[in-house]
Amino acid sequence: MGMDIGKFLKNPEYEIKITTYRDIFHAEALERDRFGEEYKKLSAAIILSRNDMQKMGLKAGDRVKISNNYGSIVVEAKESKKDEPGGLAFMVNSPWSNSLVSGDTEGKGIPDFKLITARISLSNDEITSLETLTGALRK
Repeated sequence: MGMDIGKFLKNPEYEIKITTYRDIFHAEALERDRFGEEYKKLSAAIILSRNDMQKMGLKAGDRVKISNNYGSIVVEAKESKKDEPGGLAFMVNSPWSNSLVSGDTEGKGIPDFKLITARISLSNDEITSLETLTGALRK
């Protein structure tokens, strides 16, 4: 039985797998105003299981930093309404989740939007703005 050293660190990082999905409410918000608060609230979020949130010491509404080799973002943590086993998180397909996706299509022509490996930790930073994300794409 190993010791979870993460509980001794100020803002420990945890590895998480993320899968993206499409959502009708998100699509409606995008059509109304892609720069609006409703779109940002639905897009700049990660849904975690109750088990994962407890393990990570997170509460619904906390801001979390999610990073991998392709990008880093700050989004809002939300607790899944379903009884999920944990280890897998969900993000709506958006500029926030896309910033964590590799551009390498491995010859398929489409990037892999499922099982994105990333690190997650509690953050005091502001939620990453859409302007910041789109500015990064222009470079």
